[in-house]
Amino acid sequence: MLVDEWSPVTSDFGLIEASVEIASAAYVAWRAAMGERPSRRTCASFGETLGELPPLSMEMRRAAIVPTESGWSAFFQSGILGSDPFPVMSELARRVGVRAMRVCSTAATAKWSATIWEVYAPPSLGGSEPLGYLRSICASNDGGRWIFEESGTPFSFERPEIYAAPRKRDRFPRALLIEYLGHLGLRPLDDDFYSVTSRTPAVIVERDQRWKDAPPEFTLDEVRRGVPWEAAQPAVAGGRGPRLRSDPRR
Repeated sequence: MLVDEWSPVTSDFGLIEASVEIASAAYVAWRAAMGERPSRRTCASFGETLGELPPLSMEMRRAAIVPTESGWSAFFQSGILGSDPFPVMSELARRVGVRAMRVCSTAATAKWSATIWEVYAPPSLGGSEPLGYLRSICASNDGGRWIFEESGTPFSFERPEIYAAPRKRDRFPRALLIEYLGHLGLRPLDDDFYSVTSRTPAVIVERDQRWKDAPPEFTLDEVRRGVPWEAAQPAVAGGRGPRLRSDPRR
């Protein structure tokens, strides 16, 4: 499955309740407001779309907005720790006036395992200022210590009795995340959920500006083999895998 093969890019990504056209236009407008001139191109298959993202780095210069079989679009970035969707999904939920979310489900072989689900919305749909949090649930191996956190009002389909499991790692397993997403008509961990064709293409957005101290870039294979961490580059040396909340300023 492509979703499995492209971990960690596909292990931590975003979903927004809008078409690719609306979501990509809002994303480009946001980047332009920061003085950038991002370029856009289209892809006619899910595999081609993911293949356009490398090289991967902490800079995440390329993003993909991908159509799905639902009314939601997926968001992936060229990151070595995943797609870091929180800053973008939080901002676009407010700009477009819809719900958006972060979906994190790391590979079984990941050193720092995590299952995280965050839902964002504008105030008109119940999101709380300033970052639009509506609901968040996290079970994560945070540097060797398991944590479980939740905030916001539970959805009616949730099973809160599981949150009382003795082991924190068992309080929000991958199967429960899949179950919750299913209640919203979403199957983002399955390849056939993505409906990328020549008639419904994905959009690749590439930023034109580099960071002043540009970090090293890597192939997907190098990232999966742990090369960025073996090199002990300062930009990634302190990384401990997915976090509950990302840096909104990125």
